[in-house]
Amino acid sequence: MNPDFPRDDPASADSALWPLLAAVRRRWWLVVLIVAVCGVAAAVVTGRKAPSYTAQAQILAKPFSGDESTLFGVRLLQNSGDPTRDVETAITLLANQATETTTARRLGDGTTQRDVHDHIALSAIGGGDVIGVDGTADTPEGAVRLADTYARAAIDARNALVAQDARAAIAQIDGRNEAALVGPRQQLRTLRDKGDPTLLFSQQAAAPEGPDGPAGWLVVVAAMVAGVLLGTVGALLLERVDRRVRDRAGLLRRVPVPVLTGVPSPRGRHGIDMPPAVREAFRTLQIQLDLRRTEGCRRILVTSPSSGDGKTTAVLNLAFALVSAGHRVIVIDFDLRKPDVARQLDVVEPTGVATTIATGQPLTEIMRPAPRLPPLRVVQVSSGPGDVALLPTLTRRMEVVLAEAAPLADYVLLDTSPLGEVSDALPLLEIVDDVLVVGRPGRTDGRSLDAMAGLFQRSGITPAGWVVMGAETMVSTYYEEPARGRADGLRGALRRLRTGTR
Repeated sequence: MNPDFPRDDPASADSALWPLLAAVRRRWWLVVLIVAVCGVAAAVVTGRKAPSYTAQAQILAKPFSGDESTLFGVRLLQNSGDPTRDVETAITLLANQATETTTARRLGDGTTQRDVHDHIALSAIGGGDVIGVDGTADTPEGAVRLADTYARAAIDARNALVAQDARAAIAQIDGRNEAALVGPRQQLRTLRDKGDPTLLFSQQAAAPEGPDGPAGWLVVVAAMVAGVLLGTVGALLLERVDRRVRDRAGLLRRVPVPVLTGVPSPRGRHGIDMPPAVREAFRTLQIQLDLRRTEGCRRILVTSPSSGDGKTTAVLNLAFALVSAGHRVIVIDFDLRKPDVARQLDVVEPTGVATTIATGQPLTEIMRPAPRLPPLRVVQVSSGPGDVALLPTLTRRMEVVLAEAAPLADYVLLDTSPLGEVSDALPLLEIVDDVLVVGRPGRTDGRSLDAMAGLFQRSGITPAGWVVMGAETMVSTYYEEPARGRADGLRGALRRLRTGTR
C-alpha cells in the first residue's frame, strides 16, 4: 500500500447540507436547550407584559381651493396640488401641545399632557385625505375614549382658531361698502360661525377586537423557531472549534488502511470485562491475525492518535482473544507515561525493564503472570515517571527483550503511548511485524491524527489496519446466551485458562 496518505479533499467532501445535519444531530442537546430557553423566556415576557389596545378615530382633510385673497389672513388648510403634502400639513396643524393639554383636561383621572403625547399617533390612511388618530390604552374603552377625545379637541382647536381669524378679518373690512367685499364678508361670517371647513371629524373610534401585537402563543412559537436557528448556529460554531474526528471516514481519510474490526461501545466497561459483542469483535481481529501469521513469534505494536482512544482496552481484549484461541501471549506495556496494563490485570509488584538495565536480568525474570487472565504474561517497561528520560536506552533494550520473547510466545503485544501526541513508539516501528492503530470516532483528536499520519508517511510505515472503538456495528444476537449463561461461560473460560485445559 502506498504510504503517502492523502489529506481531506474539499472536492470530494459531502454537500453542505449533510455536514450541517450531522453537526445538529451530534449536538441536538444544545439545540433543544436553546429552543427551551427561548420558549420559556418568550412565555415569561408575554405573561408579564400588560396588554395594550389601540382604537382609531378619523379626521377628513378638505384643503381650501379658492382664492386666498378673499380670506384676509384666515389660516385654513390650503390646497397645494399634492394630496400627500396636504395631509402632512394637516397632521402638523392637528398635532400640538395645546391639543394634548386640552385632551388631558377632558379625560381627567390624573391624565397629563405627557400621557397623551406618548399614547397618541396621527398618520395618513392609505395615502388619501383621511387622517387616523390612534389612541393606545390598557383597556379597549380607554383607547376609544382617548382617540375620540383627542380628535374632537383637535377639531375644536382648529374651529376656535379659524373663528378668531374670521372675526379679525370681518373687523378689518367693516365700514367698507365695496361690492367686491360682499362675497368675502359672507364667507368670513360662515367661518366665524362654523369654524374650519377644511378639517372635519369624520368617524368615531371603534372598540378594538383584541390587544395589540401577535397572540402570546404565536410569540412563543416564533421564539422557539428563532431558538432552532440559534441552536443550529451554535452547533456549527462548536463543530468548527471541535478537533475531534467524528466518524470512521474521518479516520480513514488520514490513514487509509483497512478497518480490521469495529468494536461496539462497551457501555462504560473497561479492561477485559466486556459484553459478548465486544468479545466477538476482537475474536474477528484474532482470526484475521492468525490468517496472516507466519512461523515464529509475531510482534504487534498497538498505538493510537490520542489518549482516551481505547488503546489499552484493545490490547487487553485482543490478548484475551488470542489466549482463548490457545496462543501463548506476552503483553509489554511500553507506555512510559501512563502504564496501566499491570493495574488492570491485577499484576502484583511488576518489575520494570528500566530497573533491569543495570542488572541485566533476563526477560523470564521480569515477566509476571496476569491473575485475571492466565496464562498471559505481562512485562512492564516503566518503573516510574522518571523513566521517560531513559527512552533511547529502553528502546535499544527492547530489541533484546523481543528477541528473548520469541521462543516464549506466539504473539507479543506492545501497548505504546499515543503516537499522535508523543513519539515514544516511533523507534519501535522498525522492529515489529505489524502495527495496529486504535481510533474512537467522537473522541480521537484530529490534530493528533494528522500528526500520527505524518509520522507514518515520513517513516514509510503502513499500519496493518484500524481497530475502531465505539463503532456503530450491526450486532447479531444469534450467538448470545441468556445473561446468566454468558456469565457462567466467561467464568468457565477463565477457569479453563488457569488450569491449562481446553
